[in-house]
Order: sequence, then C-alpha cells, then structure tokens
Amino acid sequence: MTSLYSDHFGLRESPFSIAPNPEYLYMSDRHREALAHLMYGIQGDGAFILLSGEVGTGKTTVCRCLLEQIPEEADTAFILNPKLTAEELLAAACDDLSISYPDNASIKTLTDVMNAYLLEAHARDRRTILIIDEAQNLSIEVLEQLRLLTNLETHQRKLLQIILLGQPELLDMLTKPELRQLSQRITARFHLEALNKNEVASYIRHRLAIAGAKGHFFSRRAVDKVFKLSEGIPRVINLICDRSMLGAYSKGEMQVTPSIVSKAACEILGQRKTSNLDWQRFAITAIGCLTLVTSYLFFDLLRDSPDRPSTGRILEDRSATTLKPSQIAVISDTDNTLAAESLPILINKQASITPRIATERSSARGGGPALENASQNIGPNTRPASNTNQRVSGAEKSQTVPLVPLSSLVGYSDFQRALNDLLELWDIDFIDPGTATCELAETIGLFCYESIAGLNEMSDFNRPFIVRLDGRWFTLAGIDRDRATVLYGKQTFDIRLNELLENWNGNFTLLWRAPPGYQVPLTVGDRGPAVDWLVNRLAIIDDANPGLDPGYIFDGALESRVRQFQISSGLTPDGIAGVKTWIKINDQDGIQTPRLYSETS
Repeated sequence: MTSLYSDHFGLRESPFSIAPNPEYLYMSDRHREALAHLMYGIQGDGAFILLSGEVGTGKTTVCRCLLEQIPEEADTAFILNPKLTAEELLAAACDDLSISYPDNASIKTLTDVMNAYLLEAHARDRRTILIIDEAQNLSIEVLEQLRLLTNLETHQRKLLQIILLGQPELLDMLTKPELRQLSQRITARFHLEALNKNEVASYIRHRLAIAGAKGHFFSRRAVDKVFKLSEGIPRVINLICDRSMLGAYSKGEMQVTPSIVSKAACEILGQRKTSNLDWQRFAITAIGCLTLVTSYLFFDLLRDSPDRPSTGRILEDRSATTLKPSQIAVISDTDNTLAAESLPILINKQASITPRIATERSSARGGGPALENASQNIGPNTRPASNTNQRVSGAEKSQTVPLVPLSSLVGYSDFQRALNDLLELWDIDFIDPGTATCELAETIGLFCYESIAGLNEMSDFNRPFIVRLDGRWFTLAGIDRDRATVLYGKQTFDIRLNELLENWNGNFTLLWRAPPGYQVPLTVGDRGPAVDWLVNRLAIIDDANPGLDPGYIFDGALESRVRQFQISSGLTPDGIAGVKTWIKINDQDGIQTPRLYSETS
C-alpha cells in the first residue's frame, strides 16, 4: 500500500503500516528468540505453547512469520477473535480445518468430530496446530475446554498443539488455581519485551530499507524522540513514524526532525497530561537528594574510622581475581572453540574451528585439562578453500554451466536438511543430516542469523544462506552476474537470478563465526571474553601488538575504533559490534570461509 509521501521520499510503499506483514518483520534478538521458542514448541511433543507481550510488540507478526516456516505436513487453524463460547470456538477451529459438523452441534459433538479428525490426521502422519490470537480474552471455561481437547494423545505426542498469543493479562489468568493443569502443559513460553533505543534505530532503518528507501530520513535526535514517546512498542513506532514522514512531506522537507516527531505523536497519542509526571519527578528528585546527603554523612563518618581498609588493599583484592597472561590460551588461527562434548556429534572434514586467542574459560569451570586436550586433538586448521570460492567467472559459467528452471528443482521440505548442506560448505558434517540444528552449530561457534533483507544488502554479509523458494528449502551457495547457484544434497544447480528474486520473500538464514562468550551485539559498557576478543582482533587488523591481559571494557575509545572499522568496511558506523561487523572482522582473518559472491562477480 502506497502513502501520500511515498513519491516524495522515493519509496515503493508505506514503510510503517501497522498490518502484520512478515516481510517487514524486524528480527531483534528478542523476536528471534520468540520465533525460536515457537519453532521449538511445534517440533516438540507438548500441548500448549505460549507467546505473551505488551500490545503492539509484534506477537501476531512473529506468529505469521512462524506460519511460513511450519512444516508442510502440519495443518493449522488461526482464531483471530477469541471472544467466543466453547461451542463457537470449537466450530471456528473445525471451519478452519475443513471439518464437517451438523448444525447446532453441541460441545460433545464438536469434540467428537475434532477427535476423529485428529486421529485420522495422525494416521496420515500429519500434525494439527491451533493458533489463538488475543488469548487473554478467552474465558476460564473455554481455556479448560481447550485443555480437555488436548487429552487426545499417543504414547509419543499430543495430537493437537495449541499456540496462545496474548497480552500480560493472560499470564495472570494462568496463575489461577483452576487453570493450573493447563499451565503445567505449557512446554514453551516466551514474553516479548519492547525494543531498546538501539533496536528502535535499527527497526526504523530496516523498515525504510524494505520499502526501498535510499536514505534514513530520521535524524538521530528524532529517533531518540521516537523511542522516548513510543517506549519501544513497534506498533506505536509505526504510527509515530508514519505521521512524522507525512508531516515532513507537508513541509517539503526530506528529513524528520524532533519537533516533527513531537507534533506527530501529539496527533496520534493525544496531548499527554503532565501534572502527575511533574509530581513523580519531584518525588524522585527529593529521594535522590536525600540519598546523596545520607551517603555523604555515612562516608564522612567512615573516613574518620581507624578500622576502615585502605584503598590500596581494595585494589590488591581486586587484582587477585584478575586472570594472568599465563591463563590465556594461544591456539590456532580461526574463530571459535569446539566443545569437547560435541565431538561425537560433529565431524570436521579437515580441522576444527578454534580461536587464535581466547580467555581460558575452562579454568573457571575446573576443566582446564579437558579443554586443552580437546584443542590438541583437533589440530590446526588446514582445510582447503570452500568450493564456493573456486567457481569460475560469470563469463566462463555462461558458456559451460547450463541454467535450469527453478520449477524443476526438488529441494527439501524441512529446514534441518538445508542447514546440513550449509554446514557442509563450512566443512562441518552432522552424522544424521536430519538432526542439524542451529543450537548444535553453536557448540562449535557457528551461529545462525535469521533476518529479512534484499539481495543488495546480502553483499554486506557475503555468506551462503538458506532460502525458501516456492515452499521448498535450498542453500544459496553463490551469486555470479545474472545467475544464482543453489544446492541440496550433493547436487548443485544454476538458476536465473531474476527467477530467484521472483520467488524469494527476503527471509534468510546464514552462518557466521562468533567470538567466545558471544550472546548479543556488543556496545558501550559491555565486558567479557567477547570484548577481549574484539580488542584482540582489531589490534591484529591494525598490525598492532594485541594485549594478552583480559578484562577489557567496551568504552568510548573502543566504540570509536569500531566505528572506524565499520566505515572502512562499508558498514553503517553505529559503533555496535553486531553480526555484520563480526563478519567483516572474520573476513580480515585470512581464514578460508565460504562466500556468496565470487571475487570476479
């Protein structure tokens, strides 16, 4: 859907529609974790899966993204309006699943036909999933009826899985004694929080990019104002940004300013009362002043005490817990430590993925010798370059490798086998290809990254990725001029690049090497093994002598260094060490890594 300002800003469509369009889903760390919990619940054998969150945090959008990834052997029913009686809800589920039932059917009749359908679906090796949005509006009686409906099961699993999407009020309902049996059947639950300030900035950039924007259009102060007024709620962000861009368009301006954002928020949210806020600020200020005075008096008395410990003693005690240079393991020249317990599951074709310099985490666990022996048994990384980097040039391929139509390719029906193909490009084999998961890949430091992007943005990653084309999973192994190389199993095919773009919705999953201890993007104030690793890598890139002592803090100087590296690498200089930044750092290591684009393309 286009908007009044689309032509003014050079957009294909409105970037801030509040419709739950999975194409615009911004996969923050929390959204990725929410989607992972839903997928885990579906792949498991439990009855209920719960996703909760405040209004507008993206629950429905995450669920619609989930629907695109549900296995083909699953049948789904989606209830959008749960303000129904038990009979009406069962009838609505039967309608979505195309189950026939007589007019004016009772609860027993509806339950019987539902049970018969579930047994017949199980006999055909199909599973059934019922998704209920706005589940906080369900009555206790209806929730209890849903619990009874999940009683039908085999020795291995429940025949009906129910996903509940609801606001925090649903969590309060599930604590009631009469619903304790249902609560005990929830095998996966996740609460979706609002976005933080950095995520709001990335969220706005992401939606603009999907809509075809050639610029950002929001100043940094304007983004900060959006975050403050929206409190990080995606739906409110969309409303404010949409009205802000309309305001900039009406003024003939190409950039949204804080004053435009404030006016837009006032029009959308209404004039906020400030009297209560002023009293709250007054109370907070008064308490703060009282705390400062009390602290001053306390330390003034403590200063006169002859028994207080000296500052030098305190510093000495702290240094006693600092790791010494002898506790730093200098190993081989790659990016991650292979856990000893993962060795029976994973086979590396040539060598392991181990760090050049890493804090010896095993010493904290009391398992130093085990990790040391594991690294010695693995050996140095001597594997040859991935065959994705040995492709001939586009001109040579156009003469030697014929193109095939996408419709003639089989592909996979499940994501795991495509992930196994992607791992093989990294010279990692799973003993059972069907069991390949992102969680197992993390045990050797290869992290999955899922997001939505255009083909141009994929050049920032330059890594092969998993893609779903026409309902089938493939690994996109390379792009060269006007063709794309896809593979599944041991077979590799070249298709027209235009055909890829016509069938790809922008969703992708790629693998990247993460530093030791990495959990989330690093920013100012962080510390730990991943920060130590970042300092070490940037020093090596600068041809400087990296320090061996751990305990670095991500401070302003390191943020400035990260920005400089991002600028030199063609990235947005946000000073945050996220996935794209780490991938560019990995590119500087000289380690053979599968690439999406050949050097000649």
